[in-house]
Amino acid sequence: MIRFFRRIRQELFTDNKFSKYLLYALGEIMLVVIGILIALQVDNWNEDSQEADEIKAQLTSLLRDLREDKGGLEQLRDFHSFRVHAAYYLLDQYNGTEKIVPYPEAGPLPKLDEEGLFGGKIPDSYDKDFVVRAFSWLVRSNFINPSTVAIEEFKSTGLFALFENDEIKNRITRYYRGFAFAFPPAEITGDANSVLLKNSLVSNGYSYLDITLLEDPVQELLSIPTNEALLKNIVDDSTFRSNRASSVLDQLDQLTEMIEKEINKNPSG
Repeated sequence: MIRFFRRIRQELFTDNKFSKYLLYALGEIMLVVIGILIALQVDNWNEDSQEADEIKAQLTSLLRDLREDKGGLEQLRDFHSFRVHAAYYLLDQYNGTEKIVPYPEAGPLPKLDEEGLFGGKIPDSYDKDFVVRAFSWLVRSNFINPSTVAIEEFKSTGLFALFENDEIKNRITRYYRGFAFAFPPAEITGDANSVLLKNSLVSNGYSYLDITLLEDPVQELLSIPTNEALLKNIVDDSTFRSNRASSVLDQLDQLTEMIEKEINKNPSG
């Protein structure tokens, strides 16, 4: 090919056809420019394709983290739901005439998971086994922190900024903000009301392991005003926590569905 163009140039020079040579030279320059543009376009396409694959990999990792979060949130939701119903039961057994109502901000009474911590419905009458189980979970704490390895890597690589789906990006941001609001990292030290209830039992001479040995734990323990007040606090706080876990789970499910569609939209070849 190079010899072919060289021969044409020589013939044009030999025949003194300068104008035709000039046109030929311009054409050759244009071919070179077009070749460069095509090469740049191919290079850009390769870079865009590689970037899309890297973003897809980050989204896949994020999806794994979200699925891990879901299991923890479901467990936390059911934990707090049981605590609400357990506290209501104990208060009702102690003083059935008093109606305890959480603040409106806490949300509606959470649904009890009957396959969860007790494995059945709340008893209709006094049940020593349930009383012991109720107290045992009221003095315990449960906490959760979101899995953030994937989202932190997504942002640190700069790929999150390059990701062009603003709706998903906004939902990701809202999800982690909502998670932090409902379950701040400080809760890793334990639920305040549960810690206070355990301390109250100890300060009054009870180990929480002694509850099962008491003839009537409800009357003996709730006759201490501090314990009754703490159970009321737990009703409000755990109602809020259970409902917030449900709300964050709804966000998570919607976000997961959107990410799955984004991953499958342009599968890698």
